[in-house]
This record gives sequence, structure tokens and C-alpha cells, in this order.
Amino acid sequence: MTSYALPDIPVVLFWIFIALGVLIQGISKSGFAGGAGIISVPLMMLVMPPDKVAATLLPILILCDLNAIYIHRKNKIWKPIMEIYIPAIAGILIGSLMWWYMGEKGIKEYEKILKQFVGIIAITFAIYIWGKEFSLRWAEKKSFGVRAGIIAGILAGITSTLAHAAGPIVSLFLFSKNLGKTLFVGTVAWTFTLINITKLPFYIAVGLVDWSVLKFDLFLIPFIPIGSFLGLWLHNKISERTFNFVIMVLTIIIGIQLLIGINPIEIIIKSFVYTSSFAT
Repeated sequence: MTSYALPDIPVVLFWIFIALGVLIQGISKSGFAGGAGIISVPLMMLVMPPDKVAATLLPILILCDLNAIYIHRKNKIWKPIMEIYIPAIAGILIGSLMWWYMGEKGIKEYEKILKQFVGIIAITFAIYIWGKEFSLRWAEKKSFGVRAGIIAGILAGITSTLAHAAGPIVSLFLFSKNLGKTLFVGTVAWTFTLINITKLPFYIAVGLVDWSVLKFDLFLIPFIPIGSFLGLWLHNKISERTFNFVIMVLTIIIGIQLLIGINPIEIIIKSFVYTSSFAT
């Protein structure tokens, strides 16, 4: 447990943030607020080291993906999937080599850089959520070809391996194929399933995922169906646009905090400790 939480983070706060991260993944994978999952990584980084966040989320994402492809087992087209997935393997290899290098030198030394990278990705993709409709309309007119698929695949592989954040890249590429809503959702689900499953042996090889991670994930698995149920419930209670707006604002705030190296939780805890010691 001590290796999963940042120093001085209270156990209750740790579990609240981790549970929220997984719940949001469940909500996103339910089909409601598809872009919401982007907040999980920066949110969990407020209470966990970056390498532990990446390792913990991968098995969770694979379980979510397997459920998604079961639902959409017939809704897929292999050609666009392969156009982006095959180049993504190269990106996964590059990202894995980066994890290996950081592990050899000491993850702690690169923790700030990793958080800044995730902060930039979070802010960029939050802006994407804000302009998602415009972005998709733009992509629809482009009809990206094989060359674009190679570039998108490599970038998707790298960002997915380092921060589980390839959603907009994959979505824009596949949306340009004019698949229709049902085939688009299913094709995206199959693409991410292949990418995430491919990442797993590399994560194991570089020492990110081990038995301790899998045992830790056992405590988080129940939050996946709860998140899916919440997604269905929210669908009838709140507009997806409103929910995505809230997620976008929170993602930008957390992304900026990671980028400039400020952790509000640590500041609040230190302020509380200081106030308490001063009072006594």
C-alpha cells in the first residue's frame, strides 16, 4: 500500500481519488460521456506515483474493453482498425522503451517530467472535448489514408503507453472513415482492446505490472460495473454535454496543477498539519 500512495496522503483520500478514477472509466466505457476517461490518469496522479497509475489502470482498461467488444462484437470493420493498430505497435514499443529507460535511471528522477507530460496531454485533450464536434466534422471531411494512419498509430501507441491517453487520436482517425455511429463505436472499442492488450506484455517486461498490481486491482474491479450503472443512470438525469463540460473544466485545472508542479491535496494536508501544530 505504501508504494502506491504518495507520501503523507491519508488513506481515505487515497481511496476516494482512486475509486473516482475507476468509476469515471466505467462511466466513459458505458457509452455515456465517451471523453470523460481522460481525467482518470491526472486525477489519480494527485495521490499516486505516475508509474503506479499507469500500471494500475491498464488491467482495468482491458476489462472495460473486453466488455465493450462483447457488446459490439459484430460492429467492427477490420481495415481501419489495422491501419492504425499496426503502426501503434511501433508506438507501444517506443513508449515501453521510455518506461524501461526511466526505470533503469529511477522513476523518481523522471516523476516531474511524467506529470508535466500528463498535464500537457490533459489540457490538450480537454480542449479537444470542448471542440469535439468541430474536430469530428473536420476529420469527417479529411478521409485520412494509410500515411495518416501510420502517424496517428505511432502517436496513439506512445501516448497510450505513457498515459493511456490515445482517445482523441484514434477517434479522429476512425471518424474520418465515415463508418456510421454503431460501426464507429464498435471499431473504436476493438482498436483500444487490441492496443491495451498489446501493451500488457510490454508493461510486464519493463516491470510496471506485476502480481502486486494485479492484487491491488482486485479491490478496484467492483467500481467498473458501478461506473457502468452510473453511466446509464446519468444518461437519464443529466445531459452528456453538461457532464463533459464539468469533466473538461476539472481536467484543465488538474492538468495545469500537474504542469506547474502544484498538488492541492499535499498543500491542504500540509496547511492542516501546520495549523494543528500551531494551535497546540
